[in-house]
Amino acid sequence: MRLLILGNDRSGQSGPALEAAGYEVLLRSDFEAGLIEAQAGAVEGILLDLEAGEAEVLDFLRRYRAGGGSGIILVTGDMVSATLAPVVLREGADGFVRQPVVPEELVLALHQAFERERLRQEVARLRVTLGARGLEPLVVAEDPKMRGLLEQAARAAAGDGAVLITGERGTGKALLAQAMHRFSRRGEGAFVTVDCGAAPDLGDPQLLWRSADRGTLLFEDVVALSPQSQCLLLSKLGPSGNGDGNGNGHTTADVRVMATASTPIERAVEEGRFRPELFERLNGALISLPPLRERPEDIPALVTHFAQQVASRTGRPISITPQALALLSGFSWPGNVRELKQVVERAATLSPTGRLDRSDFPSLTSEISAGASGNLALKPQVEAVEREAILRALASAKGNRREGARLLQVSLRTLFYKIRRYGIA
Repeated sequence: MRLLILGNDRSGQSGPALEAAGYEVLLRSDFEAGLIEAQAGAVEGILLDLEAGEAEVLDFLRRYRAGGGSGIILVTGDMVSATLAPVVLREGADGFVRQPVVPEELVLALHQAFERERLRQEVARLRVTLGARGLEPLVVAEDPKMRGLLEQAARAAAGDGAVLITGERGTGKALLAQAMHRFSRRGEGAFVTVDCGAAPDLGDPQLLWRSADRGTLLFEDVVALSPQSQCLLLSKLGPSGNGDGNGNGHTTADVRVMATASTPIERAVEEGRFRPELFERLNGALISLPPLRERPEDIPALVTHFAQQVASRTGRPISITPQALALLSGFSWPGNVRELKQVVERAATLSPTGRLDRSDFPSLTSEISAGASGNLALKPQVEAVEREAILRALASAKGNRREGARLLQVSLRTLFYKIRRYGIA
């Protein structure tokens, strides 16, 4: 991949690191000659140095973009010229890197810019191929309450403030956040997810903010953030909850912030585990997803959707009998949509005929039958509780079986045995 560097000698000091990262570096000092070379399509990326002349850089940007130039452009500048960062971004630059440039940071910035462009082109291609309805399967809903929530989410997606999505584990909070991002004005930008449960310390917030520049930053299970990281996040959020990253005056990234919570966040505030100021700023738009047991009308549509996904992957038709749909609709689904997806995908994958009936869901049949008959036998009741505990632990561990075994306080071998016994995918 060819990279054109225009400017003073300091701009080329990162050349060895760039070449080591796989770039073919072309150093040029003449902006006019560089513009001709870039417009001829000879390069995929361009690095401009404001110290070589603000007027020259802005003129290059305007003429290159006006002529249809589509290469990635990064602009570098010192602390004084950093005030021009918003201007160069409006004129078509894909990012601003502050001098003195750290070679590793420059390589990372280029990688992120090229990745954002790749995602933008992919989304554009999908929209042309599938149309706007091609993204609708991200969220499936037939229940009137759920449709009302999706209308609320669509209105919130059109804005730019913070969004807080709450609900039990497995209800699809992260999926809804991704759908909102896709339908927002940032839909072609990066969608970066931070798993706060797995990493309660944010690390380098500057790097995190830059990675989601002009995109969306999702904090999953935000209540799990450490107190120090809560303070860092609060400093990044403006009064309206938007993540402009200007809390410490060092970042100009344009980021929208979303967060999810699987536990009651108000209780965490009352107990002093979560900062009330951070809750207020994240709570720009609050969307509370109900558990699947409270929206049974969605189950047939979800079952059909998941079965069709398996059919697309395997290349064979999958059908579901009314009796199987009735069985699935009558279950409480403690693991919510995630559990339903696992059960349907497992049955559809293992079915020898592709026609799913009640017999393809043996564990559900025994549980529901025991409940319906009022069976007070101890064994099936214990098994039902045990199965539900395993599902909850796996959901909490995001499918990681070793972590699930730790939460259940059993050996990994025991957990594997139980998973096979209860037919858990």
